[in-house]
Amino acid sequence: MLYNKFNLAVAKFAADEGREEFKCVLFTKDKTVATDGVRLLEVSVNSALKVEDFPQVNGLAAMRGCSPFLVGAKQVTDLKLKGAKGLPITEMVALKHVDNERVEFLTTDLESSQVKQMRRVDGKFPDYEQIFPKDDPVAEVSVNGVKMAELLKVIGEMGDATGTVCIRFYGANKPIELRVQGVNQQARGMMMPMRE
Repeated sequence: MLYNKFNLAVAKFAADEGREEFKCVLFTKDKTVATDGVRLLEVSVNSALKVEDFPQVNGLAAMRGCSPFLVGAKQVTDLKLKGAKGLPITEMVALKHVDNERVEFLTTDLESSQVKQMRRVDGKFPDYEQIFPKDDPVAEVSVNGVKMAELLKVIGEMGDATGTVCIRFYGANKPIELRVQGVNQQARGMMMPMRE
């Protein structure tokens, strides 16, 4: 199995404390998932890159399949992708070995390889599929995520200690409005929808 930087980035959304499963990243053959109980991020694996294309260095190879497993998010954030410039397949971390107690990840830059061993966490990741809404959305708006994050960062810091921001949706293809009431200031922002 191959995972890229986006698959590993889900670790940022795991909890720092609480139930062990919430402090972990769930790895499956086709995605990674993490949650802190308030936020959840699921990222699919890059389907364009195939396990059999991952280079073997010093006889080390990537596994072709796996059962779901949990690894502590702090360990996942320590994984560094080596990568050879211009070769996307080397900008991945490959799953090398999984057993009941440990997991091994493999990285390479084509000249050398590194195996990172991690403790496998015994537990069951929350059944998050049941909390995703099954009904049709009331409205759907596509926005530039990077620009939205910048706007939310500034507005979120202006409010109270909880960082509460009111997000208002007015319908499909209409702007999203963001509002915050601070102690001595208030702010209002808008994100225009992206046109196809």
